[in-house]
Amino acid sequence: MKTAIFAATLCILTASASLILAAEAFDFSHWKLTLPVGESGAAEGHPMEVQAAKLTGGYTHTDYFYKGTESQLVFWCPVTGTKTENTEFPRSELREVINPEDDNVCWAAPGTHLLKARCRVIEVPSTQKVIIGQIHGYSGKAKPLIKLQFFKGHVEALVKENASKGKDLKLTFPSVGMDKEFDYEIKLQDGLLSITINGSTQAVNVFEKDPDWAKQTLFFKVGAYTQDNEGPATEGARISFSSFKVSHTEGTTPASK
Repeated sequence: MKTAIFAATLCILTASASLILAAEAFDFSHWKLTLPVGESGAAEGHPMEVQAAKLTGGYTHTDYFYKGTESQLVFWCPVTGTKTENTEFPRSELREVINPEDDNVCWAAPGTHLLKARCRVIEVPSTQKVIIGQIHGYSGKAKPLIKLQFFKGHVEALVKENASKGKDLKLTFPSVGMDKEFDYEIKLQDGLLSITINGSTQAVNVFEKDPDWAKQTLFFKVGAYTQDNEGPATEGARISFSSFKVSHTEGTTPASK
């Protein structure tokens, strides 16, 4: 039985549509948002989560998630932001949800899975590090398969060779510079993980590195995951996205935990 194709596409607006609200320009129907602020609005407690229904209804946040110039989508994450469990760093980040009613439903690793984006790193913390895209494992002790990190004007892919432990394999790409728009692509195709930055591609077969990756269920993440937690509230990471697109091909099997 063929599996339905799931695709979420965020498109660049034309100049004539520059005043359209973010929710009208972007398709948030398969995403949820985590903000670096507590649910009460204070910088403590569990980080605020905004579900797909609210995002598609036009949700924006003045400080952390808003429309920039030319209708770009801007994520701001201060180093003082509220943190999610099992991490030491804050985030303003979208998390892919195949079924908006059930976070347990993710995609199985076999098949073809693609994230394409165009973004601009406007501001970084003192560490100069911010994660701008991920593939993350879902089950119990799952690790991020890949974290795409901006560091000192370069983009580097931090690939977890082992599904549950071990250090990252680092793939470094040519400089893209600060406050300059660039394209990136993360693609997982039957175990072959390829990363492309402005047309430059590197790849590694993660199923060969660790067959356990083939058993994982996964999801994409996009936004500003600040790799710093020290400094004033004015320090952090600010990223704007003019477009991004996630797709999963036929033959990909959505899977529950």
